[in-house]
Amino acid sequence: MDVYGRDVAALLDVLNASSPARAPWTLAGHSLGAVAVTLAAAGRKDVAALRLIEPVAMPRWFSFAAKTPFWILFAQRLPLAKGARARRAHFPDRASVHRRYATKSLFAGWADGVLDDYLEDGLYETDGGVALSCAPAWEAATFSGHAQDFWGAVKSAPAPISVLVASHPSTTVRPFALKRLENAGAHVVRADGLTHLVPMENPALAAQFLLEG
Repeated sequence: MDVYGRDVAALLDVLNASSPARAPWTLAGHSLGAVAVTLAAAGRKDVAALRLIEPVAMPRWFSFAAKTPFWILFAQRLPLAKGARARRAHFPDRASVHRRYATKSLFAGWADGVLDDYLEDGLYETDGGVALSCAPAWEAATFSGHAQDFWGAVKSAPAPISVLVASHPSTTVRPFALKRLENAGAHVVRADGLTHLVPMENPALAAQFLLEG
């Protein structure tokens, strides 16, 4: 996530140089993307707000463990990372991917049209068909990377934080994290009846949150 955070910060620097009137920025992200934008905001003076949807808010001991030499042994067993490494990366065409994904339970609760949008940039053309834009090995590495100091970035955030939290067992904002976010001054909004994949299941609610916090 530190890599992604630096990428976002670098993008802001480029945007500021090309069009300074566009700042200050509202940085928003979902899941690990919410972690990345929080890291990107650290030390900046051009961020007006942070809108975090279901940030992956792990306990501090988890991040500490990820910095040890033994982490690689544990990371290989993380279910999301294992699933990513086993993911099929190449398909004959876009239609076949859509048919395959539409039958999976993960996508069952997504709003109409979201899967189409997801695959629009999630696939790229190859000589033999299409491939996932995010290679399985890179996705697995992303799911395994937890050495970042998310809570330090929250504590030192240069702008108000709003957090949209799902009221579902799949949420990545556990009670301890909810309390810590509130103690840091974050405004918490609860999304009833939705899972961790809030933006995919209710895009209108996510859009409203991004606008209003």
